[in-house]
Amino acid sequence: MAKSALSTKEIGVYEMLLYIGFTLSTFWVTGLMQGFLAHYPQLPEEERPAFLFNAYLLFLLSSSVVLALMLWGKAGVLLVLTGQPELPFYELFAVFLWLNVPSYLVENFYLVLQKPKAILHFGLFAFGLQVLAVLGPVFLGFGLLWSFYALLLLGFLKYAWLILLLVRWGAFKPDLKMAMYWASLSVPLILYSLMGSFNQSFDNWLVNFQYGGDEQAFAIFRYGARELPLALALTNAFGSAMLPEVAANLDGALSAIREKSLKLFHLLFPLSILLALTSKWVFPLVFNEDFSASVLIFNIFLLVMVSRLIFSRTILVGLNANRMIFYFSLLELAFNVSLSFALAPFFGMAGIAIGTVAAHSLEKVLLCWYLYRKFGIGIGQYTNMRWYLAYSTVLILSFVIGTGLS
Repeated sequence: MAKSALSTKEIGVYEMLLYIGFTLSTFWVTGLMQGFLAHYPQLPEEERPAFLFNAYLLFLLSSSVVLALMLWGKAGVLLVLTGQPELPFYELFAVFLWLNVPSYLVENFYLVLQKPKAILHFGLFAFGLQVLAVLGPVFLGFGLLWSFYALLLLGFLKYAWLILLLVRWGAFKPDLKMAMYWASLSVPLILYSLMGSFNQSFDNWLVNFQYGGDEQAFAIFRYGARELPLALALTNAFGSAMLPEVAANLDGALSAIREKSLKLFHLLFPLSILLALTSKWVFPLVFNEDFSASVLIFNIFLLVMVSRLIFSRTILVGLNANRMIFYFSLLELAFNVSLSFALAPFFGMAGIAIGTVAAHSLEKVLLCWYLYRKFGIGIGQYTNMRWYLAYSTVLILSFVIGTGLS
């Protein structure tokens, strides 16, 4: 989008809509999905098809509540989250979100059904068409309005895929007790995810607060406040894939996490190191000169990789230690809010980024400590510490060199 004819302000409008959708949906989607992945393997075989259908019903109900909130509570949502009375394409985006959220079930259904090729096919379909839907109309000169029309069409197609999957593998038997039991198990995870998503949403809110709702400043921060491309998706997917294994066989899962996470180390750490050293030249080329101010923020967020590749939380979720995960998330949130507010007046957007990275690191330290104290599982049992420490040191040094702090 940065290479298109759209202005930085128009890109800021699109980013604000994504931020609203993220704030209103990510926490409960993530919490329910993690509860789903941990609970499904524990169900008797004959109950699993009905569980798939009831998962769909709960997602449909929840996304409908979000749609109603966005449409009927529009003034309040916009005022609280953006500080603005109006935002273009808001209603179209609300309907797209309503269609799109339930389709997150598709890849998770394929995961528990042990169909990895189907996950790949759906991912290529969904991601490829979403890129085309957003960028195609923009580069053809039709503007963002037709991008949102295309997103609505994609939302219908993904929803249809979900329905076909339910027809094939589900059992159309509504069961309130089954759905509510799953939801109750997921409540601590939802609350934890709420804290995590609030940490990210808080950053965006603080930028709006600090810069008076300026769409251009918001776009600059949003383009910088990104982790290494694909890193979040890969680590989240890995953590989700390991959840059923932790629930079924802890000892085997610990060895598997240690071995398989090393492959992520060898992929993600070198890429992060390379970008930390070259981002000041690469960033303006990939985007445009208007986003040069995003480079420092991006480099700071690259440091999240140091804590992102420790999978203590995945193990704790698989062990149903969800309450402590939530408590630690509260500490992370309090630390993030305090530090970001303290640093923002002095360092601007960079101060907000530092607060987020520091808070995320603190939370991971606490999770590792609790996993060892409560269950006797040391970090070396699920992490190759030799490679981890070496890569982390080089990444931090690369950050210092790349940002000109040396």
